[in-house]
Amino acid sequence: MKLNPLLNQVGGHEGVLSMGEENEIIVKPALPRELQFYEEAVLHPELQAWMPAYYGSLTLTRQLPVPVDADSSVAGDSGNIGPIIKALNGFAVKDMMPESTEETATTSETADAASGVDDECLCLENVSHGFSKPCVLDLKLGTQLYDDDAPEEKKARLAAVAANTTSAKLGIRPTGFHVYDHETGEFTKYSKAYGKALKEETILDGFRAYFAAKIGPKRMRLVIERLVNDLVDFLEVIKVQEVRMRSSSLLMMYEGDPEAFDEGLLIEQEKIAAVVSRAKAHLEGSEEEQNTRTGEDEDEDEDEDEFDDEDDEISQKVTDMRLIDFAHSTWTPEQGPDEGVILGVQSALSLFEKLLQVDYPEDS
Repeated sequence: MKLNPLLNQVGGHEGVLSMGEENEIIVKPALPRELQFYEEAVLHPELQAWMPAYYGSLTLTRQLPVPVDADSSVAGDSGNIGPIIKALNGFAVKDMMPESTEETATTSETADAASGVDDECLCLENVSHGFSKPCVLDLKLGTQLYDDDAPEEKKARLAAVAANTTSAKLGIRPTGFHVYDHETGEFTKYSKAYGKALKEETILDGFRAYFAAKIGPKRMRLVIERLVNDLVDFLEVIKVQEVRMRSSSLLMMYEGDPEAFDEGLLIEQEKIAAVVSRAKAHLEGSEEEQNTRTGEDEDEDEDEDEFDDEDDEISQKVTDMRLIDFAHSTWTPEQGPDEGVILGVQSALSLFEKLLQVDYPEDS
């Protein structure tokens, strides 16, 4: 199980990794509160549907530097060992694999021999998986950025951050984003400092910078329309969730390569056509005909299983939006929704709708 640096990260803390054949799983160091939030999200399926899929926990041993012999023949050997997977969902890796495998022996021996610090990590869906050149925005939500039980110094500092940025008035602040330029093959990156410098009067320009990939006005209008629809649906969900989310974010993505964008649309259309075709065939079949086809049930079930497998495959995406970062989030029964987060979603929705009207009218 090889661990790699996470690509396409635009916000959040360092140290996030990825794994899997296509880096489809994110390995993120997490505090107990965030682990608990993900585990309890199963009791709140409406909100869970907007969160990255949660695959469980993983314990990493981050190795301390090992002294290097002065006569070492390895050029550039710093004596550092990368993070090692020690346990999955609380079970030691060395106890889960055949002892005869070379990989297991090496991993367990190194983990046992080396000294280091254990980090509890989340294993999450990599939302960027399925994009070719994702344009990614991390949009921090809420008017209050600190926990209620935080030290007074931290409360004052984060309250000042909110007051001096768009968080206090709008409930949103871009914490970083990057945009792909297919003509140069490069990403333009915008830092946390850029987002903090935006004001209520200039945040629309910040969103214009995010929606600046050279994919053409019709494609971009479709992108913003889809994100508007997502925001409308998400707003209805968050209005009835009794939760407090401090410094959580909406993670938005769209495909920045025009050819991959069109491929994603084509795949979507083919899937819709397949579903419509199957539904039509089912409706046209009479009950009597279905009863006489018992001998074909097994073959039909196999066909359905194959269709389901195809539907589960990650293909080229066009847009996506998820709720992320719950290190300071808690479920709060009987305390009502988080009004600061609601304000943030409403602000984003209003600004995106304005972009559609002003920058991407229907006849563009």
